[in-house]
Amino acid sequence: MSIFFSALLAASALVAAAPVAASAAGSVPSNAVGSDISWPQCGSDYPGGYGFGIIGVTGGHPFSSNDCFGSEFTWAQATGTPQMYINLDYGQRQDGPLLCATDDTGCQAYNYGYDAAEWAHSYASSQTGGASDKLGTWWLDVETENIWSDDTEQNSYVVQGALDYLQRSAGRTAGVYSTSFQWNGIAGSFAPPNTPNWVAGASGLDDVGKCQASLWSGGQVWAFQFLNFDLNLDQDLGC
Repeated sequence: MSIFFSALLAASALVAAAPVAASAAGSVPSNAVGSDISWPQCGSDYPGGYGFGIIGVTGGHPFSSNDCFGSEFTWAQATGTPQMYINLDYGQRQDGPLLCATDDTGCQAYNYGYDAAEWAHSYASSQTGGASDKLGTWWLDVETENIWSDDTEQNSYVVQGALDYLQRSAGRTAGVYSTSFQWNGIAGSFAPPNTPNWVAGASGLDDVGKCQASLWSGGQVWAFQFLNFDLNLDQDLGC
């Protein structure tokens, strides 16, 4: 990794360490039951009676579209203030906010994450007539179902790039969705400060211990997710 890129990551960490203003629109309501939907729910009836809704912008991986995002955004508006999530994986791009040397893979991974978040933010805006531009919380979906580098440090650069676009350039609150097992396998000891957690893998909506099961030491859990097989639906509880 170049000295220049090491310095940039240190600067990014200092900016991220500054308090992020999470408006009421960006916070997950405590003890509220919500649901999250995305491209798999295209063509299906959307669930009703939930206190908040989280919608997938991408179609399972970066730079792919959830073609039902517009109608799902309207569904989430009826629950309150919509929140969004973006699927991430590992990649490299020389083009982006940083000028990268051809052998600086960390720099290129950062650009990839940054560009992926910028693309998703722009796509959401285009599908909602700009209504999504000023909404508070965006989540980064970090799961082993997508392809990642064997080098956890490289993966952390992708995540940092996406966080920097959302938190610094777009001015949004940005968090991470994962499980601690998957996060450790993908990002290792990376612990981005002031970055809320949305934790998957709950055994039920009464599994409130998940509110203390942060993805990394010192992380703050805002919500956890339960896959309700009876309803074939993701349900969420605000912590």
